[in-house]
Amino acid sequence: MENQVENTVQKVFVFVNQVWHKGEAVSTDDTIFKIKTINHPPFEMLMDSIHVEVRKTKDQQFATADAKRRLEGAYISFEKLEPNIQENILEGKEALITTTYIKDGTLKETVKMVQMLYHPIYGSKLDVQIKRTEPVKWKEANAYRYQFSKEEFHAMVQEGKTILFTGSSVNGETFKKIAYYEPKLHDIRTKSAVSANMYVLGQILTASQAEKLNQGEEVKITIRKTQKGPLTYKVRWSAKSQRFLYRNCEPMEQQRTNMSTPAETKKNQLNNTLNG
Repeated sequence: MENQVENTVQKVFVFVNQVWHKGEAVSTDDTIFKIKTINHPPFEMLMDSIHVEVRKTKDQQFATADAKRRLEGAYISFEKLEPNIQENILEGKEALITTTYIKDGTLKETVKMVQMLYHPIYGSKLDVQIKRTEPVKWKEANAYRYQFSKEEFHAMVQEGKTILFTGSSVNGETFKKIAYYEPKLHDIRTKSAVSANMYVLGQILTASQAEKLNQGEEVKITIRKTQKGPLTYKVRWSAKSQRFLYRNCEPMEQQRTNMSTPAETKKNQLNNTLNG
């Protein structure tokens, strides 16, 4: 029984050097976790420490304590949110939050789009964008020192397309970003773009694949070595959720093959009967 406890690996979040990291924990006894993370050598800590959380679901991307702290900085109470909204935030998805407050004897409303994002060095941050009172106009459509053209603005607002653009920092550093129009905010929303040096399904993206993904298109990626042989997936980049979405091509292709075979067999049988 003791060996069984020791071999049970749990996915956890652990707070080290002011950053919440993902890790794996093994119970050495009833009170101690032995934890391994990517950025640190293995270490031990108490299981009931406030600095460690066991991941509740496989889709959870952020520690609850981390999300609470970030939301408090945006004057939002995590505990007062609906369970499904809490879940979306912990999974790194966008969440539209409406709050009210009293000012000058009047009840006012604020609508915010929030999303937890992660940086491997600096840890998490909360992206917050407040709804505009009026829909954004073309001349106001700019981000990271980039002014969108009339054609780009029309494509985003009228056609619902995503736009890949090059932004720049105060120091003159340039970087790729994705922009799209969010009707719930009356505004343009920006997200990180896919780069050619990223790994997807164990394969390095080419510049052509990265460009197509950033434009909202699907690309095919094949894993050469698996137990079932080569497997091909259709991959799409979701700018809103900042994650890759996968569709397995093999079952559908196989299904089409299986569906056509009986029909062809019957056709051949009919031809043989008529000719016989």
